[in-house]
Amino acid sequence: MKKSILYSAFAILGFGALVLTGCSKDEDTTAPSLSLTGGTSITVSLPTTAGGAGTWSDPGFSALDDEDGNITSSVTVTGASAVNLNRKGSYTVSYSVSDKAGNSTSVDRVINVVNDAEVFAGSYATCTDSSTTFALVANFAASCSTSDTINNLVKVVNFGAFDSTGTYPIYIKFDGVAAGSAITLNTNNQFVGAVAQVTQIYPTGTGVVSGTAPTSFDITYQWTDGTATD
Repeated sequence: MKKSILYSAFAILGFGALVLTGCSKDEDTTAPSLSLTGGTSITVSLPTTAGGAGTWSDPGFSALDDEDGNITSSVTVTGASAVNLNRKGSYTVSYSVSDKAGNSTSVDRVINVVNDAEVFAGSYATCTDSSTTFALVANFAASCSTSDTINNLVKVVNFGAFDSTGTYPIYIKFDGVAAGSAITLNTNNQFVGAVAQVTQIYPTGTGVVSGTAPTSFDITYQWTDGTATD
């Protein structure tokens, strides 16, 4: 918006007075527009291997002003160097620009780096005994957390005889498993059982399952009670 500044001038010439009025200039009061390609929020998945995502590349931006035209080259970007695509978290990149009249605009973009297996994080308190001879030894509350650096990798701790001290967690990488499939972790090898196909060990002692996009999963714990019905 332009605001007109009026002036008045008076002059006494001989026997009369001359009055001059007019407009000296238009004042620019409109802030420039600043647009972000890809929007103000972008979600990026962690890499499949630690450190494999490279560096953040900005999708782009543009700035226009009603008086100065295209001022994209004047945009200042801060925070981009802090974006770590190899570490789970939310990162903010700020963009700001001013026109020649000093009107300014600023916009933030949030980059969310996520683990796609985040839906599996939480506490799993139900333990079912498969033995027909002995009663349930204990009802362990297993805890599942997602990796901060590797996509679809989860860690399971606190599941009785498998990890009673919490120092020997089982790692599972979900490349995809059919909804409702059971993932059986055996006490001797800690690998994924026959219900879901093992495609590789990731890393040593880690079960990797493949299939369709996961929506849920079950973990079955076994321990020895001295019978053939463990």
